[in-house]
Amino acid sequence: MCLSMIESAPADTAEGADRILEWLACEPADDPLADLGVLAALVAWLPVARAEARDGDMVLAFVERALDISGRIRARLLAAGLPLPRILHVASTQFCGALLQLADRLGERAAAGIEGAGEGSAPAALALTALREAYLVSAMSAAEPPAGLWKLAHRLSALRPAHGAYRSMLAIAAAQPERLTARELVWTADYLEGELAGVEMSPDAPPQGSSTWWIDPDADGGPLPSARKPPPLDRAGLRFLNPRPLARAVDERIERLEAWMSAAEAEGHLAEVDTLEAGGETLPPGLTPSEILALLRGMREHWVAPQLRLGVRREQHYEVQVCAGLRAMWELGRGRRESGRVVGWQVRNESPGGYAIMNVSGVQGEVAPGIVLGLRKSATEPWTVCIVRWVRSESPEQVEIGLQTIAHSYYSVQLGFRSGSVNGVAPALALPPMEPERRHPAFVAPAGTYVSRRFVFVRDGPPLYVAQGRALGLDMQTASVELFQYEIDPYPI
Repeated sequence: MCLSMIESAPADTAEGADRILEWLACEPADDPLADLGVLAALVAWLPVARAEARDGDMVLAFVERALDISGRIRARLLAAGLPLPRILHVASTQFCGALLQLADRLGERAAAGIEGAGEGSAPAALALTALREAYLVSAMSAAEPPAGLWKLAHRLSALRPAHGAYRSMLAIAAAQPERLTARELVWTADYLEGELAGVEMSPDAPPQGSSTWWIDPDADGGPLPSARKPPPLDRAGLRFLNPRPLARAVDERIERLEAWMSAAEAEGHLAEVDTLEAGGETLPPGLTPSEILALLRGMREHWVAPQLRLGVRREQHYEVQVCAGLRAMWELGRGRRESGRVVGWQVRNESPGGYAIMNVSGVQGEVAPGIVLGLRKSATEPWTVCIVRWVRSESPEQVEIGLQTIAHSYYSVQLGFRSGSVNGVAPALALPPMEPERRHPAFVAPAGTYVSRRFVFVRDGPPLYVAQGRALGLDMQTASVELFQYEIDPYPI
């Protein structure tokens, strides 16, 4: 019944306000995509110039309904894989556009000097909250934020320079959201709510050589690391973000979690830990302790020392065979048939450290930041083993991913750790040394496999090979896999 109110555009602003109030009085639709259609149609009729009490209450209720819709769309995104189903891709794009339009309307109220009843209901604050939500939904969809989002956020932040939503956007952007899964993005946004005091901004240029990010408030873009792209010396009005206070807070959190997990490992029950209840930490739910540690370490690294590209990227256009997922690669290594596991992709560019590729014949298996992926030019060549560093998907039919090479060959093994899981073994890919990045052989295994120093690994052969190894510490950990070097244990037990 409530959907019939948008069949025709309201004749005037007063009629539009009445329709908005009628919609707000209705219960939210069971399907958030149905509510999204009404939101997108009615956002243009929010009052701008009037400061009446009724208008302020209506605007606040409208924003609350928009955030409710966002929470339910986020839940859909958490359950979906990439590339998104067409209906969800279209919905997330439409929703982010509606939030941008909502923020723009709220910005007009702020420019007109209209204030809310409290700090959280001020139009500029509400607008920044809407923009943060649009940015997060875009990142969860592996898409670019809508055009104009950052430029509006920079303008509104001048009215609310210390507002948490804007600082949260900056911190997430500096953590390179395209390298995070949807689960990691939601956790990061929730975590940053309690750490925003560490996001320091200044109009003054930092000392030469210090680790900072810079923002051009007149540009439609997020913060840029000075290490990758120095700020223009002749540009006035730049803002600078110092990530070190935030990184120090993360360091303290990492130290406490590491100490707790070391104690759990010493007691022999690290593999059983899947919550933080015993850790005494006030952290958002949704990730295991090992996932949280990997995420915090990665965020700290990107804030303070963003990776620099090694070597020149060369534009290329040739097709390759791709097998996505550790399990699929492991099965191929054990002689399973390639049918259904290997599909064609196209290389867009390459460098000594990796590739950027785009799908050309559909996607088989999971595609997400942090997974293992195999790549080769033809069936006669060995597989190059890579980690997916980032994922972008601007349309439901197309995915572009960035790859970091971790080996130029592999074989399949099974790992068994002391204090490991009930099943006793985990599939893994054995990687040869790769100088200069890695001097020792390594294993890449499902995240959470590495729970003690000593382990046994089995290669089926022929011939059958069984050995005890000693892990040399984690080299890399993502939401999906972990990579660690090892040596054959000279004192097996």
